[in-house]
Amino acid sequence: MALKPDVSAFGVSDSNSEATVPEEGGVDGVCGDDMSAKAGEGPEPADFCGKTITHNNDLDTTDMLPTSLSPTHYDIHLHPNIESGHVVGSVAIDAMLNERVERIVLHAKTIDIQSVTVYLQSAVVASVGPEAISYDAELETAVIELPSAVGGVADVPECAQLIIAFTGMVSDGMYGLYYSKCRDRSGEMSRMLVTQFQAKCARMVFPCWDEPATKAEFTLSLTVPTSFTALSNMPVAHTADHGALKTVYFERSPRMSTYLLAIVAGELDYIEAVSCSGPHTSSGERQPIVCRIYTPPADIDKVQFSLDTAVRVLERLVDMFDYAYPLPKLDLVAVPELEAGGMENWGLVLFRTVRLFITKQTSLWIRQKAVYVIAHELSHQWFGNLVTMAWWDDLWLNEGFATWIGIYMTDQLYPEWRRWDHFVIEDRQAALSADSLRSSHPIQVTIKGSADIDQVFDSITYYKGCSLIRMLSAHLGIDVFMAGVRAYLAKHAYSTATTSDLWQALECASGIDVACMMHSWTAHVGYPVITVDDSADDNVLQLHQHRYLHSGKPTPEEDRIVWWVPLGLMTSNSEAAHEILHKRSGHVKVPASARWFKLNYDNAGLYRVCYSRTALQRLAVAIQQGELRTIDVVGVLNDTLALVTSGYLRTSALLDMLASFKTVDGYVVWQILGFFLENLFLTWADRSETIRDQIRELARSMFAPKAAALGWTHRVDEDPLVARLRTISIPRAAWAGDTSVIDQACRLFTEFYLNPDDKPFHHDFTASIFEIAVRNGDDINYARVCEMYEDSQRWHLSEDHRMAALGAMASSRNEKLMWQTLEYALSDHVLPQDINIVIGFMISSHYRSKHVLWKWFCINYQRVVDRLGECSALLGHVVGTVIGEFANEEMATEIEAWFADKRTTAFDRTLPQSLEFIRVRAAWYYRDKDDVSEWFSKYA
Repeated sequence: MALKPDVSAFGVSDSNSEATVPEEGGVDGVCGDDMSAKAGEGPEPADFCGKTITHNNDLDTTDMLPTSLSPTHYDIHLHPNIESGHVVGSVAIDAMLNERVERIVLHAKTIDIQSVTVYLQSAVVASVGPEAISYDAELETAVIELPSAVGGVADVPECAQLIIAFTGMVSDGMYGLYYSKCRDRSGEMSRMLVTQFQAKCARMVFPCWDEPATKAEFTLSLTVPTSFTALSNMPVAHTADHGALKTVYFERSPRMSTYLLAIVAGELDYIEAVSCSGPHTSSGERQPIVCRIYTPPADIDKVQFSLDTAVRVLERLVDMFDYAYPLPKLDLVAVPELEAGGMENWGLVLFRTVRLFITKQTSLWIRQKAVYVIAHELSHQWFGNLVTMAWWDDLWLNEGFATWIGIYMTDQLYPEWRRWDHFVIEDRQAALSADSLRSSHPIQVTIKGSADIDQVFDSITYYKGCSLIRMLSAHLGIDVFMAGVRAYLAKHAYSTATTSDLWQALECASGIDVACMMHSWTAHVGYPVITVDDSADDNVLQLHQHRYLHSGKPTPEEDRIVWWVPLGLMTSNSEAAHEILHKRSGHVKVPASARWFKLNYDNAGLYRVCYSRTALQRLAVAIQQGELRTIDVVGVLNDTLALVTSGYLRTSALLDMLASFKTVDGYVVWQILGFFLENLFLTWADRSETIRDQIRELARSMFAPKAAALGWTHRVDEDPLVARLRTISIPRAAWAGDTSVIDQACRLFTEFYLNPDDKPFHHDFTASIFEIAVRNGDDINYARVCEMYEDSQRWHLSEDHRMAALGAMASSRNEKLMWQTLEYALSDHVLPQDINIVIGFMISSHYRSKHVLWKWFCINYQRVVDRLGECSALLGHVVGTVIGEFANEEMATEIEAWFADKRTTAFDRTLPQSLEFIRVRAAWYYRDKDDVSEWFSKYA
């Protein structure tokens, strides 16, 4: 499942190049590549190999079902009434009865079981009605009391079958079986049926063993109106007509987890292509797999790029995994209402429309996201579907790997996009930011109960998981790494696996003790900061690792873990070296002639580096002279920003370096500079008008010249990343108050509004122009952008630009319009999944908007909960966005008190993390307020 990236609180958040050891190697805690030779070594008090640490990956079985029955096959029939939402269903479950039982416990939520008949060896042994069935709402189970105990007389498993009749309802949220709005062939508003079963919502549609390790085969039939196209994981076997209705029967699936079963039904059209991705034929060629994309009828002309991408990705994945695509067909479906960006159901992959609707009007950035999400979801067809994590505490095996593959594949298909550079400023930064909190969790996280499951679909699971795979694959080499992955997939196909199973496969491929290397990274919370002491005169760098926390130095108890750290040391006259720090302290030598040095080449390692102010000044000179690659410049900048906010460095240290970045053309560097200045502004803004003006003036001095130099026109032969730099420089210059940019954007907006068929600017600027025009214009521009959102076809807006119009409505500085927009967000004009777009734009539109938003949220909290669902992941995203930008202790205390009597199940991880970020910002301000004031006084 594709996760919408978190916005980092402090910025944004494939290297396999040949590396040589520096001319002078290191000793004392720094070793070379042979980790197997170091497996027995470890520092006190905690060994990085995990020899003295208890692994926290033991299953918490509190909420898991008894193992007395093991299902092998489900034969499901569903008949949803499209008008009333009432569902009539039946399921025949073949299972192995492993022991004598008096009751049967299985998952069931929001369904009513009417009758249960139990067969053993084809003979009826029990038959009960609703009076013998009870439900546990907390555990989401049904308990079927049998008239007498059955089975297990000789302790030999027996073949059993359960025939269950049940009823239910179509869900009113985006989970289980639900309606999604769409337009039918006549253009009228209609509905399509969609399922979202991950993580634990199959139980809302039929009684089942709804746990990932309990795999079974599935045969499905579905009764729907004759005008509907019905889709599921497998191809249609046959169809029976019943007048206005029809029953569609699907082929039997291979063994898979319940959360991967899927249904879509509605008025749909498709386009198709053939991918050579199936098993090998006798001639050695691969069998063709038909790939289709289904959309509501009016949108079928928007998905050709996505179909072409899917075919290319599928074929490359087959080669990469050396394993044929496991199913006979692959369908991708554009769903207007979907909680996540995508869902990897086996053979029936669902996407939000904005991720598949790619036209000539679509911006480059959205096009890049589309390629990534398609690659992410298709990689799950192997990593997650073919081989599934045994329990949700190893979710990172699914999502961390799919995130890595998504970025890796995007980089393979479009190397000119340099997707790994962007990974470093957004995805990796999101992981580092979240994992720097005391309220973070290990990547292998203990699941205390079913309520915990949805909340581990977070930046730790996705982006820290991806970062660790990137670090490990860089160390092992991509060929060795993928050899281990192929062995892992082959061994565990159609079954489940754990983190240790992956490490074993990689150890066999590499001959390296991978489990020893990676234990501290996966089993424990956090990551290190490497402090570099270069004060000695002998060219020796003293290195010390400690846990990094945004809130400052850790306590001794918090600082027990020592990590295996690939140093990636590079200097002005030597290439990167694969040296390892595996103790609390160590040292390395640098050449006497080196003018500068840098750790963490390529930003492949998941850690921060704290340099001395002198070392930073030398790096600033190297950056100014163009001696560092963009991705390494990003590493220096990101680390310095984080260390400033946490108190390792003064803010003036980073402000001193800003001039050196002006000569760098990489858009990712300018992206971080913009985030730093915006965060500085938001943290200081409530305190002083003078400092607000000074920060904006500084931002204007940097971004206005850049915007002027780049202009408003993309050139045909231009590097796409120069185009990206242009599209971020213009809105940043406008935010800083550059009147020439503001005036031009407002003029272009008016021209476009008055002449919809003659767009006077490149589509990459659409979102920025909308936002600038509303933020700096009058009520007329607000009304106009609202009109564009509601009648997007008139202005030929792509789906992403329609969302940009919605976001622009939230960008007004007029408090009355802020309230009006927030009310609009809860209306039927805005889908539940898009409410956070409104809130996200508003929170950054003006430094006072967060106060308006918090007041509105408190007044309308129950309406928000009713709209999103009390247990929806979307609710957690909204809560985090609403409260995430405050920067004083008083607000943290007020927010904490306000939520004290609320049910916070959907966001009991998000809430403490957001409160911690508020307090980190508050501490940053109080610690550095004089430092910042003095810097501006000196350099203004």
